[in-house]
Amino acid sequence: MHIKTLNLTNFRNYEHLDIELADGLNVLVGRNAQGKSGILEAVYVLATSKSHRTSRDMDLIRIGEGFSRLCAEVVRSQRNDTILELALSRTEHKSVKINKVKHPKIGDIVGQLNAVIFSNSDIDMVRGEPSGRRRFLNLEISQVSPHYIHALGRYKRVLDQRNNLLREIKSSRVQSGDIDAWDMQLAQYGATIISRRAKFIGFLAGSAARIYSDLTGGSEELGVSYKPSVDPGTDASEDEIAQRFAKGLAAKREIDIMRGTTTSGPHRDDVSLSVNGIPAREFASQGQQRSAAIALKLAEIDLMEEYVGESPVVLLDDVMAELDEMRRARVLEVTLGRCQTFITTTSLDEIGGGVLDRASVWEVRSGRVAKR
Repeated sequence: MHIKTLNLTNFRNYEHLDIELADGLNVLVGRNAQGKSGILEAVYVLATSKSHRTSRDMDLIRIGEGFSRLCAEVVRSQRNDTILELALSRTEHKSVKINKVKHPKIGDIVGQLNAVIFSNSDIDMVRGEPSGRRRFLNLEISQVSPHYIHALGRYKRVLDQRNNLLREIKSSRVQSGDIDAWDMQLAQYGATIISRRAKFIGFLAGSAARIYSDLTGGSEELGVSYKPSVDPGTDASEDEIAQRFAKGLAAKREIDIMRGTTTSGPHRDDVSLSVNGIPAREFASQGQQRSAAIALKLAEIDLMEEYVGESPVVLLDDVMAELDEMRRARVLEVTLGRCQTFITTTSLDEIGGGVLDRASVWEVRSGRVAKR
């Protein structure tokens, strides 16, 4: 899988960009704040419908403009090639087109292009709050599971409705019996999310552990496990998980009413990361945390190949300077010749001549891109 052409209009600091990309390594070089990361961000938005840098779509629209448009021609080996388009507006809803046909659901674009992004904020996934790890799960599983996208969207809507109802029950405006219907729906959609997360992390854990061992010369061991707030049990079906979830909701109903919020479910899940059996978030060194983040990201490539049948596009956003020589070599070893890869850098010295011999190099300056 690779992007053949990328077209941006009023995206970040790009008034207009239209480039044809190499199917191997593309290196974007330039000073900071010139637009290098914006290109990688655009690719990730087309892959997931969301930015990895901001939760506000309006931040993506060029200052002073009313709309933004992103378009990519994607070449795929396991499915027909496709043209993806995503439009943002300050006055209208986000919209997507696939092969020039408008789709009513934004989520339809997710999974058409698979991408794995590395950035300096990845270490926050290891040392940060559970919400960051849940976001990681949501973005990555969505790329390989349309059912997950559907269930996640429905779950969020039902959760909002249930929380609103809890607050109304607390203030005695409605009766608690009205909550049963919402509990059934929440359990149904939540079970799909829990089941998909358990399978995703089960695959990711083994691959990430092997990669981490390589990064540390076999001297350290990475542990990755799912910590759901609703225990799915061993090899439980989605129906069985839904039943357990529904019972848990009923058992905690009085607590939920008192607090005015739902206290259990996938929105409270976490992923446990450990190094040699010790929690990585609290006790791992910065180097160990960075290695853990790299291992998880590289494992994503294995997972996407397993699920989709072809390699994803890999986006290395200004991370080469942050890696030591061993980690840098491992990342390039895994990605080059296997995936279409984008690297942003302020200096070509960070890449190395041997790698550059295989690359298409683009100079980025003030929202303009020229091939060297």
